[in-house]
Amino acid sequence: MWHGRHVPEDGDYCIAEVPDDGPALLVEVLGAEDRPEWDDHAVASQFRLRTRFPHAADEEAAACHAPGAHERRGRLDLRETLTFTIDPEDARDHDDALSVVPAGRGRWEVGVHIADVSHYVRPGSALDREAERRGTSVYLPGGVIPMLPERLSGDLCSLRPGEDRLALSVIVRLDAAGDVEDARFAETVIRSAHRFHYGEVQVALDGVRRLPGAAQHAVETLMTLARGLRGRRRAAGALDLDVPEVKAWVDERGRTVRFERRAHLESHELIEEFMLLANRCVGAAAARGGAAAGPGGGLLYRVHDPPGERKLEDLDRMLKALALPRPGDLRDPARALQTILAVRLDPPRRRLVHRLVLRSLARARYFERDTGHFGLAAREYCHFTSPIRRYPDLHNHRRVREWIRGRPSGAWDPAALEALATRTSATEQNAAEAEREATKVKGLRVLEGRLGERASGIITGFIPLGFFVELDDEPLEGFVRVGHDLDDHFVLDPSGVRMMGRRSRRRFSLGDPVRVIVARVDVPARECDFALELPQRRRHPHSRRA
Repeated sequence: MWHGRHVPEDGDYCIAEVPDDGPALLVEVLGAEDRPEWDDHAVASQFRLRTRFPHAADEEAAACHAPGAHERRGRLDLRETLTFTIDPEDARDHDDALSVVPAGRGRWEVGVHIADVSHYVRPGSALDREAERRGTSVYLPGGVIPMLPERLSGDLCSLRPGEDRLALSVIVRLDAAGDVEDARFAETVIRSAHRFHYGEVQVALDGVRRLPGAAQHAVETLMTLARGLRGRRRAAGALDLDVPEVKAWVDERGRTVRFERRAHLESHELIEEFMLLANRCVGAAAARGGAAAGPGGGLLYRVHDPPGERKLEDLDRMLKALALPRPGDLRDPARALQTILAVRLDPPRRRLVHRLVLRSLARARYFERDTGHFGLAAREYCHFTSPIRRYPDLHNHRRVREWIRGRPSGAWDPAALEALATRTSATEQNAAEAEREATKVKGLRVLEGRLGERASGIITGFIPLGFFVELDDEPLEGFVRVGHDLDDHFVLDPSGVRMMGRRSRRRFSLGDPVRVIVARVDVPARECDFALELPQRRRHPHSRRA
């Protein structure tokens, strides 16, 4: 019997185990190519995502219960302190909340309260083993494949309004300029008063519609402090990349309702700054000897290597070929990249420059030692603020709990920590690729319905056979086989940002606007072809039909 969300129908692709005797066991349903409700399942299968929890893990989650007097004992009680969450409007797990109270002499005490997942998920348990295997939650258009069962991820560990929740809190005293005076850690119990989303907080910051009660003043205060923190990070050399997230909204049948670029709002920056601050406070405490577990305190660090010299030279060559702002002195990569990211450009060219800079950077990863984070211009940086959805955060929570209680678990085996860093980096990368693939599939579903339509877009990338175009009205991408459309042989120049026809001498460059027709869509093959919309040749008034 199949217990999945959607019932298989005739024509659906299925995977079954066929024993030598007895009936076949239906293991997985991939659905039919023309049924969008199965798109996420197909992607999950493609990337071998774990979609079912072992029975033992489900049993452990079911045995967990809301905190009572026993669980609250010995914790700092912050239930009377105004606390709230700010998340995307479609968020289901809320693992971080904020509070702010005056601390005298122009200083404020900010509480960054993170769901205490480590209280429920004990080392070596079935829940812990499964969470480590998954490594991270995966967010697909039709819903999340969580790292932890719903009983924890969407309930007991989610900081929902009006309910007592256990937290590990980083309590920081700082001034409006972002100067941190003190930070401490505590096991706490909180009660969130509000669940806000970024859009409504931005409206409140813009003065259009106020938040209820004292929340308006609290958010305005936090925004002032966040601006100070952001200013200090930029002064230290942190990069300010703006690459919009692409979001596919779907209905219960998997059909795409809308496809959009999510604008980056100042309300996003508010949350980002305090999450970064909490992560850095944890890393700094480990560097000061916050645990007796050897160098680094047994933490998993988040590291980001500087771009290599060749990458920077390639970036400079591409920007030069496109007549775009160039980085200047490459001996100081952070300042050079900051300079070009700060140049004011129209939105399409700005997206292009930021994408090119992003392509020049190394991929951040988890590591057993602190080697620094280039993009943040920071040392002593780790992940701590999302233990519901990232295993490294859960691992680091356990180390912080040991510091608070003064009971370290002992020295960490460097080889085991290195292996954990490698595994969690791999699961993170696999999840990111699955999320991109699933979003691409939903984009192709939209383009299926636009076959034959004309649209405008810009060139976003080249390969020897042609170029990719992203549409202006929706962030959907297709491929133009330019030689087919123009009956010419096009050659990609050494910089990789332009191609030219040998006969016609016609040139196409990154960022060029083009008009296209949606010509072919193949969802299973993950392909979409655009045809160039060519101007009609004007017929000579004296010409005759052949």
